[in-house]
Amino acid sequence: MKTTINQRVKEIADKLCDGNVSELARVVGVAQPALRDIVGTKQAKPRFEIINQIVECSTLQINPEWLITGNGPMQKYGINILHNPVYRNVSSGAIPIYDINAAANLNTLFDNDKQHLLGEIVIPNAPACDGAIYVRGDSMFPIVNNGDMVAYKKVNNIDYLRSGIMYLVDCQIDGDDFLVVKYLKWEEKKENAIMANGHDNLSGISF
Repeated sequence: MKTTINQRVKEIADKLCDGNVSELARVVGVAQPALRDIVGTKQAKPRFEIINQIVECSTLQINPEWLITGNGPMQKYGINILHNPVYRNVSSGAIPIYDINAAANLNTLFDNDKQHLLGEIVIPNAPACDGAIYVRGDSMFPIVNNGDMVAYKKVNNIDYLRSGIMYLVDCQIDGDDFLVVKYLKWEEKKENAIMANGHDNLSGISF
């Protein structure tokens, strides 16, 4: 049966926010009264700004075609949003998805990863991964764009870093945290490494 866009917004709240419209408003970043007018008895027509906020929300990953027309799957990647994550375990074989925005940096995320758990994603035949996050910024544009999801495997020893591999790097400059995705190249004798945007131009930031 064909649903209305109002019903589909309510379905998002029901399936991804345990039926809590206030939580959906918080996640999406819109005013609660406006959202309640859409899903409640008033059945107000959603404004473009609200529709855009919903489809741009990296946490929900709503498929815009489904939201507007009702066609296709609800979510782009089929992510299961986990509520009360401290009391939940990630399924066997699934990659946990973490909220790097809430964690602020990788150290905070690694110290208390369950607190920042958003959900999980299953990728057939994927190599072993410790987690996945949504990229912030355009440090690897156009290869990796703002909002793209990247999976990672922790490297506990700098000697294991290899040239030509893409890494997720968390660094501090003048007290500010910067999280970037870069290709790495070791200089001669492996005394210095260079982070760059692509294979063809490995002449970026040295560290």
